[in-house]
Amino acid sequence: MVDKTASRKSSAKAPEQTLSYYLSSRVPGRAEAFAGLIRGHWGGCEIRNHWVRDALWGEDKTRSKNWNLNANLAIVRSSLIALRSRLASHLSWPSLFELCSLKPSLAYNLVARHTFK
Repeated sequence: MVDKTASRKSSAKAPEQTLSYYLSSRVPGRAEAFAGLIRGHWGGCEIRNHWVRDALWGEDKTRSKNWNLNANLAIVRSSLIALRSRLASHLSWPSLFELCSLKPSLAYNLVARHTFK
């Protein structure tokens, strides 16, 4: 029996080293621990915020050139992300969209009354 994972590992390229500069108020420590914090922060930003804005709301596909309209819609999206994280974090975005489409009073209560009932 041939172990194919071993052949993949041997043919894989070595990780490329890069030099990056960051400004922080943290006390200097191990580079590996700091790199983990940075990756976790940016990974979280991409998953919790940018992915939601782009994949679910199509923010990058907007065709409007009206700066005020785009800025206002961005503010509304940010507000909805914050409301969901406080009031309905137990639901996925598709589940929340489906519930609000079936019962519009949920969407109204979420936005106007800051409750999820």
